[in-house]
Amino acid sequence: MDDFDARTDELLEVLGRYEGQRLFTAVIGSPDPDGLASAWALSFLAKHVGVRMDILTFEVLSRPDNLAFVRMLDIPFKRVRLRLPRIKYAGFAVVDRQNARLPVPVKKGLPLVAHIDHHVKVRSRAAFVQQEPRAGSTASIMAHHFAHRTDVLVDDPEEACRVCTALMYGIRTDTGDFLNAEPFDFEAAALIAPWVTPELVRAVVRTPLGRHFLDALSSALKTAHTENGLTVAFAGRVGGRNRDAIGQTADFLATGEDTETVVVFGNVNGTIVGSLRTSDPDLDSYRMLDEALSTALGSHVDCGGRRFAGGFQIPPSQFPSGDDISSTELVANALRSFWNSKKKVRRRRKGARSRAR
Repeated sequence: MDDFDARTDELLEVLGRYEGQRLFTAVIGSPDPDGLASAWALSFLAKHVGVRMDILTFEVLSRPDNLAFVRMLDIPFKRVRLRLPRIKYAGFAVVDRQNARLPVPVKKGLPLVAHIDHHVKVRSRAAFVQQEPRAGSTASIMAHHFAHRTDVLVDDPEEACRVCTALMYGIRTDTGDFLNAEPFDFEAAALIAPWVTPELVRAVVRTPLGRHFLDALSSALKTAHTENGLTVAFAGRVGGRNRDAIGQTADFLATGEDTETVVVFGNVNGTIVGSLRTSDPDLDSYRMLDEALSTALGSHVDCGGRRFAGGFQIPPSQFPSGDDISSTELVANALRSFWNSKKKVRRRRKGARSRAR
């Protein structure tokens, strides 16, 4: 886009300060194609300036299509559990995440080298900050970086092909098969299209649905309640290895009749994890989740949002009661209360505009 400055040279200059050293890119939260592809693209750029950058994830991949995605493209990542690998890292980067705080202990003062994201802008201490809310995916941002430095792709065409294919799939998944894509995303896809292997993308798309998704969907259908366009559903207890089933269930229920916005949440090893999907382009997903849940609990809730989607997780320590039933009711009631209050405000404003005419 004419008004988008990718600042690729600036990014490479910041990464180049660590030439000969080792960094890592953190994919925080459930690793999805957008986050993994973006981390891989950043690692590929870092290699161009003599920096080795590992890709670290902190949660289990569980969706069958995501597992096929990393297997078919041979994405080089490592899952971290309780602590970072015993490697002398000089710094780290975070992609596809508003909150850059790592879920494991890190050495005090470890510099945040780069923070690249497409969610709502937040304050960041990174040396290179790039937050682009008009992008439907972080992979779209990374595709623009590649387009500004095609010489990087030529250096290793075999890996470049796999990375660009991963980016294309990341753009596709985070924009709902391009249904929620912006011009920024379409242009990004066009820029990397010559390097993409469409056969691999089609192979991943054909991956069958998993049993864990069907189990979560079954539970959600039994509890789903729709009011004023909002559907809230509880997916029951979901194993840590299968938490992606919550997002899949939200995607499915978002297509339901009379549903404008859907929030599906489940109990993942005691932590309430939820996903929001909406067809309302004016809904601030982050604000809805933050205000509704933080107000109800009286403390800040770890949540994030972008256009048409959002997510949150609440540890058991934040609930006033350890009882599962009361915790799920609190979350559901908080979401409905916020939604209904906003609906009333919208109706009043609409009525006032009509009378003014």
